[in-house]
Amino acid sequence: MENMLFYAHSGLRFLVLLTAAMAAAVLLWGWRSGRPFGGQSRAITSVFIGTLDLQVLLGIGTVLVRPWYGALIGHLVMMVAAAAAAHAITVYGRKQPDPRRAHLVSFFGVLLALLLILGGIMAIRPSPFHMTPGAGATATSTG
Repeated sequence: MENMLFYAHSGLRFLVLLTAAMAAAVLLWGWRSGRPFGGQSRAITSVFIGTLDLQVLLGIGTVLVRPWYGALIGHLVMMVAAAAAAHAITVYGRKQPDPRRAHLVSFFGVLLALLLILGGIMAIRPSPFHMTPGAGATATSTG
């Protein structure tokens, strides 16, 4: 069970990073074109936040079943802050009456969340693309 949660959480980060990059690109495009905030902008932002929320839930499950080590504190704080920033700033952005401002505020929400996500990954790994268990963790087999 612990390995399944760990690998699901570890692998989902790539989808989170991909949807963050896609959301940032769509929001920038919406800002530059001045089109109304909705449709693609709302959809990709929702997909990003949904994958981030799933990642947080898998992370909580992983923390509950795997060995604890000190670097996880930084990881947990950064990831919860990323989810909070993504939710709060993009909701604030959606409420803006000016569509260009709505796109720009939401873009900065996604960007801040992405930076916090990268910081959280770097708290336990040497790079965002490193695939082995974090420092101090022990890889156990289910024999």
